[in-house]
Amino acid sequence: MKHIYKISIIVLSIFTFIGCSVDDDDAINVLPQKSITASLDNQSDIIFISATATSYDLVVNFSEELPSYSSIEYSLDGGDTTITSGSTGDNSVTISIDFDPSDSYHQIDLSDFIMVNSQARRFTPSLVGNSTVKVMRENAILATMTWDSGANLDLDLDVMTAAWGWAFITLDASAGSGNIETVSANLQDGNYALWIWANAGSNESYTFTVTTIDGTETFTGIVEGSSWNLWFTKSGNNYTYFEEDPS
Repeated sequence: MKHIYKISIIVLSIFTFIGCSVDDDDAINVLPQKSITASLDNQSDIIFISATATSYDLVVNFSEELPSYSSIEYSLDGGDTTITSGSTGDNSVTISIDFDPSDSYHQIDLSDFIMVNSQARRFTPSLVGNSTVKVMRENAILATMTWDSGANLDLDLDVMTAAWGWAFITLDASAGSGNIETVSANLQDGNYALWIWANAGSNESYTFTVTTIDGTETFTGIVEGSSWNLWFTKSGNNYTYFEEDPS
């Protein structure tokens, strides 16, 4: 019986030692939450490229090397969402934008920054800075007309002669159903004008917003039937505007 008692004491001591060693383990170290951001390398609202460019590489930078596979979601010209991906260790990703000869501009909208296992890695990914950018050719024009009423207005971009008559060439036309119309084109040096079609609408206030490499200009006026309402001359990268018929 004495031997059995001694053995019991020894066994109890062993289990007590093991239990104490487990209790004395270091506490689990929980990593703090950390932010990682993605932003456009060029924060301009408009990026101008060569008149003959066939593509443009839009760079998105990360605030530090990616800790895991990640993706940037974006849309081109309001289309479906597209994804470009980055791998562990990348500092940036590139969105390649193709330009056909007739393309005057493209608009890119970043919508999301997603990181695989971000919660487990204690990272919070986010987009910062400007998330929308237009990439335009240096010889392009982008003209937008807006108005507040329910009038049915349409917009044309016409080529004019040296004497400011119509050259019977319309470079672009916009005939939507809302309160905004947009036209664009790649221009040679010369004379041009914006024609408003007043379809069942007159005496309506409108606003033109015209963007070129020479800057963005705003013009307001009143629609008085279908007619040209803004004339301009392009000479190199310089534009001269006329709110009255210069002929």
